[in-house]
Amino acid sequence: MNNSFLEGTESERLFIQIRGNNFKRRATKEEDINEHWDVLDKELGRIDVKSAKRKSRWGDIDNTIWWELKTVKRPPLYKSCKGWGIPNGIDRLIAIRFADSFIMINPEHIIEDLRKRCTKKGKGEFLLYSRPDRGDLMTILPLSYARLNSVMEIKI
Repeated sequence: MNNSFLEGTESERLFIQIRGNNFKRRATKEEDINEHWDVLDKELGRIDVKSAKRKSRWGDIDNTIWWELKTVKRPPLYKSCKGWGIPNGIDRLIAIRFADSFIMINPEHIIEDLRKRCTKKGKGEFLLYSRPDRGDLMTILPLSYARLNSVMEIKI
C-alpha cells in the first residue's frame, strides 16, 4: 500500500475518534466511490476526509493538497466523473487534516474561485494537471488557501 492510502486511512480513523458520539457510520463502498464521502456525522452530515499531501509521490508532505476535479476513468464504461472536489448534489464537507486540526471546506463555496484561478495546465498550485490516459483532472491547493476558505476547524 502507498503512503497516501495509509495516511488517508489514518486521517479517517482519527476524525472518527475525535468526533466520538457524533460519529454515525462509515460510508459504504458505493457511497464513497459515487457520492465522495467517508463518514456520516450526527452534527456535520457527510464528510469526505483527506490528509495533506506532497507535490510529488516520493516527496515530503509539503502543506498542499491535490484537489480532485475529475476522477480517473472507472468501469464499467471507463469514463471520468466529477471528482470529490466538485459539488455533486450531495450535501457534504471536505475535512482536511492539518498537524493540529481538521479544517472543513464546502466545495460549493470555492468552486467558482477555482474555475477562475485554475485556467492553465501544469503541475503546481492552481494549475490543471492530468495524467496521460487516466482521464483525471486535479489541481494543487496550498493549505493556506484551504484554511482561508474553511467553514470551521476541529482541533485534534
